Amino acid sequence: MDKTTLYWIKLPKDLRVSITKRLTRNEILVLRATCNRLRYLVPFPQRPVSPNSTLNIPSPVSSAVCDSGLLSLTQSTLYIIRPIYDTPAAASSSSSTCMWLVNVEELNSGRVRVKDPLTGALFRNLPNNSLPNSLNLLDYRVTEIAQSYGLGLASNHDDCKGRNAYFVQKVAVSPCFEDDSFTIMAIYSMKKLGIWRKNDPNWTQIPIGDGRVYVEDIAFHKGKFYALNQTGLTIAVEPKSFEVNEIVAPNPKFNGTGIKHLVKSFQDLFLVFKQIYCHDNVEINFEDEEESERYLYPVRVDVFKLDEEINQWVHVVNGLKDTSFFVDNACSYSISTKEFPAFRENCVYLIDTLFIKDYDNKYPGWCTGVYDLKDGTVAPLSNFPIYSKNFWPPPSWLNTNGSRIEDEECTSS
Repeated sequence: MDKTTLYWIKLPKDLRVSITKRLTRNEILVLRATCNRLRYLVPFPQRPVSPNSTLNIPSPVSSAVCDSGLLSLTQSTLYIIRPIYDTPAAASSSSSTCMWLVNVEELNSGRVRVKDPLTGALFRNLPNNSLPNSLNLLDYRVTEIAQSYGLGLASNHDDCKGRNAYFVQKVAVSPCFEDDSFTIMAIYSMKKLGIWRKNDPNWTQIPIGDGRVYVEDIAFHKGKFYALNQTGLTIAVEPKSFEVNEIVAPNPKFNGTGIKHLVKSFQDLFLVFKQIYCHDNVEINFEDEEESERYLYPVRVDVFKLDEEINQWVHVVNGLKDTSFFVDNACSYSISTKEFPAFRENCVYLIDTLFIKDYDNKYPGWCTGVYDLKDGTVAPLSNFPIYSKNFWPPPSWLNTNGSRIEDEECTSS
């Protein structure tokens, strides 16, 4: 038994409990796997919610699909997986590419659904031996990056159960309160914003603006829900009392056809504003590769940071430096490129059909573009093999036991 394990065992119980409450689920699993004594002292972490969860949530709309009219909360977690031990496959790659970003949804059965980390879609038609049936967490460094949530159909019909509710566009969830309850906020029917607390009989609709424009995004940040509409109006909602406060007033610069996303990065909240522009009567020099790509992908991205002292979205003019943002309707998150140099720094990874090159093979990153905030250039992720390998294909060093994935699910241990 090493000294670190011995120190853990000798810690007072209340201190040990306090520390484990601050660990992620995978960190607890790794801790428990260290030795039999810690497996006994550290309780097994609670499984994430899944479509098979017994929690039935009322529908926020008057009529629901399928037969029950109830919804279930789904949870997916994004991880970066890195090898701990040197393997021939890992040794053949540079240190900057020995990382894999993956999105998994853990089911009550202990199996996991492997998803696209950029769009949240299930992996389909995986080649044989591309993923192992199980992962020994002691063989990898697994870092939790973000969590995303959805509302699925809690139907008695197998063909409907767990399927995403089509009328729900985005879901955010608060941590559990002292009484083991929690609160869900959702954008539904495009223009409506609702909130539901565990065991409430119905959803409470939250007003934002005049209700005539779309609610664009929501996020849980520093103990409150934040919601943003097309005009830039930003509100904060208390998860217990449902008290609503206007944080940022509407701003004309956010009007128009642009798309806005909220991104949490460390202790700050950011707004990513993506605009598609047109070039009228412009002669394009397609022999100039850089100019050609600029007109082929007419995208502009601006990033704003919430200044909580003056309640304003402040334009970030110096870029993100050693951070990159990943934005999508399902989930937006940030990654430190200093800690994970496999990802391109000072960039925003965008999901848009503009960047599709191959309609037949929907691999992770197939509809993703990389926008460089330093020079304003943008190109499909597939143009950068050194970065696209972090998403697809699964790294060869992950599959050292020759096992096989089945039915888009595998187990973790």
